Amino acid sequence: MVIYAYLQFPNLLLDAQGVAHHNECVAIHHQGHIKQCSESALAEGVVPGMTLSMALTLCPHLLTKAYQADAERRLLHRFALWAYQYSHQVAIWNQGLCIEVSKSKSLFGDLSDLTQTLKNAAASQNFQIQLAFGYTPEMAALFVQEGLRPKEHAFQKTLSRISIDAVAIPRDQIKRLKNMGFRTIGDYFSAPSRARQARIHQNTFLYFDAIAGRYQTPLSWFSPPPVFDQSIEFLRGLESVDMLKFPINRLTQDAAHWLRQRVCAASQLRWEITLENKHIEHLNIALNHPVNSAAALADPSWLQLEKLRPASPMTSIRLTIQQVHQASPTKRDLFVKTHDTDRSQLLDRLTARLGRECIKTPRRLQDPRPEYANQLDSNKNTYPLPNLPPRPLWLLQPPEPLGSSPEKAGHTLLQGPERIESGWWDFEPACRRYWVCLFQQKRISWIYQDQHSKSWWLAGWFT
Repeated sequence: MVIYAYLQFPNLLLDAQGVAHHNECVAIHHQGHIKQCSESALAEGVVPGMTLSMALTLCPHLLTKAYQADAERRLLHRFALWAYQYSHQVAIWNQGLCIEVSKSKSLFGDLSDLTQTLKNAAASQNFQIQLAFGYTPEMAALFVQEGLRPKEHAFQKTLSRISIDAVAIPRDQIKRLKNMGFRTIGDYFSAPSRARQARIHQNTFLYFDAIAGRYQTPLSWFSPPPVFDQSIEFLRGLESVDMLKFPINRLTQDAAHWLRQRVCAASQLRWEITLENKHIEHLNIALNHPVNSAAALADPSWLQLEKLRPASPMTSIRLTIQQVHQASPTKRDLFVKTHDTDRSQLLDRLTARLGRECIKTPRRLQDPRPEYANQLDSNKNTYPLPNLPPRPLWLLQPPEPLGSSPEKAGHTLLQGPERIESGWWDFEPACRRYWVCLFQQKRISWIYQDQHSKSWWLAGWFT
């Protein structure tokens, strides 16, 4: 049978507001009543459902924040994006997540192993989850509500022992069922189906069939959005740029999940930081190579954002990725330990730290003269290389004289000559013959003979 996991987030409303609630008395309120509060606030006597005025009386230093449905919705979409890596069927349902895990067992092990995997992954993302499994979302949600996590073979037996008071139906319907003599869910299903259907509301009848696995509730499956656009709001304005490091890491981790799920990579990032004075700081980051790992996205972002000097405290940060590239699989080589991606990430960090104008790329011009052929270019343009014989990377400026004979200077001719006759257009003519030589049986040198003076010169060394 199909198995679903239902994930509930105990601190959903607190986390949605970007509240650091672990060591503070914080409460979320709506229409004058407390909807959720931190553990420190619970210790002070504040409980959900209490009026806001009573909560402030019990805890005068209570930090309050109005409930925002949009913030809750955005966080649930973020959690859905995170859960998408464990199953392609994820639904936002009943202020939590419903995941179809029947096929995930072949990848992550049995339900116990999958539970540990999800809990470890949630802990690494700094949020808490409560989860249970069932044949339907309603069954799994009821197990979560009752704090139960039965094994697959014990779903029905565990369900039959749950009190009728625990089911999620109106109180008048529960009272009606209890008047009919039903004390547990097992008592309810022991009665004939037609008799039950004739005496209770149709929605209640379908709900009981759903928690028993006899009726499948239609779900709207989540799919990753075509554009990554996530933000984090702060309850208190951040005074220091250093405090942005954790939000940056969280957003880039979510972006990396989104990119890998789409088998894509990004080379352009857009950051927006909103200040208390309503000013928005924009920062566009261009990477040297498309990447899809959290570290490759976070490092250059942080190196540029730490230069920011905001005029007032920061109230939110937003990351947008609109343009993506198809990602290619990582090349594996038995002998090469450093790949091109490592070099690209190093260039991204250097560019963010020093500025793009300080990063120059070696390129070769079409000029045959070695002293003019190699240049440094700050642009990212690529140029076709001329078809030339081997040239050393280490050129001497100026060349060293070798006299009238290279052999007397310790250079044995190996390969050549390469004739270069050029430079007539800029009044620096060159007429030379270049040779590859062996210097004292140790090093490979590059020498030439000037055809006008017949003198020999050391031009460079092969490394």
